[in-house]
Order: sequence, then C-alpha cells, then structure tokens
Amino acid sequence: MPKRTTHTYSSEDAVPDGPDSDLFVYYCKHCSSHVLITDTQLQKIPKRKTDKAYVLDRNKHLARLNTREAGKVLLKRGEGKVERQYRMTCAGCELFVCYRTEEDLESASFIYVVDGALSTIAAETTPQDAPVPPCISQLEGGLVQVAIEVEDRSQRSAITRVNADDVRVTIAAPAARGEANNELLEFMGKVLGLKLSQMTLQRGWNNKSKLLAIEDLTPREVYEKLLEAAQP
Repeated sequence: MPKRTTHTYSSEDAVPDGPDSDLFVYYCKHCSSHVLITDTQLQKIPKRKTDKAYVLDRNKHLARLNTREAGKVLLKRGEGKVERQYRMTCAGCELFVCYRTEEDLESASFIYVVDGALSTIAAETTPQDAPVPPCISQLEGGLVQVAIEVEDRSQRSAITRVNADDVRVTIAAPAARGEANNELLEFMGKVLGLKLSQMTLQRGWNNKSKLLAIEDLTPREVYEKLLEAAQP
C-alpha cells in the first residue's frame, strides 16, 4: 500500500504576488472538500486528448493542493506505450481528482485534473442530492453493487462512513468467519428494507473487503438509505 500523505495549504499560502491577482478555489464535486487553489480557470487551460484531463502547467500557474497520495498506476497508451500516473485523491472522500507523471510532487511540472471531478461551488447540494459515489454502481440485469469495507469485532453493527471507495460497516463478529457475513447481510437488509433473498455477497467471504449485489433498488435509493443510516 502506498503511503497516504495529505498536502494541505491555506488560502493565505496560495496568494500569488500582486494585490490584483485572482484566485480560483475548486472543490470535490462529490463531498465539497477543498481540493485546489489556482490563479486560472480550468476551462481556460488545455485538455489532454487521451482522457480529457485539464493540464495545469505549474511553471505558468499557481497550484495549491489539498489531496492524498493514491499510488502509481500504469496505463497502456497505444502500441508499446505505457503511461505512469501518480494519482491523488480528495482528502475528504478519497475520490480520484488529479494525477501527475513525475513521482515527486514538488518537481512535477504539470498537474492533470480529472474532467468532472471538481467544482467552483462548495456544498451546492445537500448530501442526498450529491452524485452517487463510485462505490455504488449499476450492474446488468438491474442489480446494484456496493463495495463494503468491514470493521469487525466492533461493539455494534453500524454504517460509519459512505465515501467514494467504499461503505464502512462495523460488525461484531470476526470478518474471517461465516457469522460475520450473516450478520452483515441481516444488518444491510434492515438498513435497505430488503429480504435476505434480495441480496447476494459476490466477493469477500473471508476478508474485510466485500462486494454486495442488491435487487429491486436503484443506486440512488441505495445511497440515500445508507446516508440516512450512517452514524459517525
């Protein structure tokens, strides 16, 4: 697992030289956490042809980030070409928001901002109106898949967080045993208002990372029910 480091800068740190300089603050489109302060509008800078990411040139523009390191990813770009991406996620919900091609952030000349990941408006919607996070996805045949991360041996069954990557669920039983799966399904059935026959554990029978398939609900309905049940 890569080391996860948060790079946090205050707006005071981000002020460029000159009293008339304009600053643009960008927020995570999923959770509204502050992600980027820059001195240009993203829609005015070039975009990559490959993935439509905005190309923020740090030699020309200010780029102050509040992100977490998410490790290196290798992507095939045409025949015999491999692109290295050092990805960065939102510090609030861990949504993939930008990347660079150099390992060292300080020496990286360009920051590539994922198209559609950021917004200039913070908290423009209520959580119920926010986009459904990637951890809740639509499958073929009308099924909805939920990525779940179980925290076992807890005092109570509860949903503690819904973020971009997974739904965090605490369970009293050990995750490596079958009773944890039974407890998880019974608890999720109560939260979602479903019978056991409407849910299938697709992956993760013997570990903490699980995939749950759900019938008869939309991704939006699943998301809203999970938010309603979530406890800090």
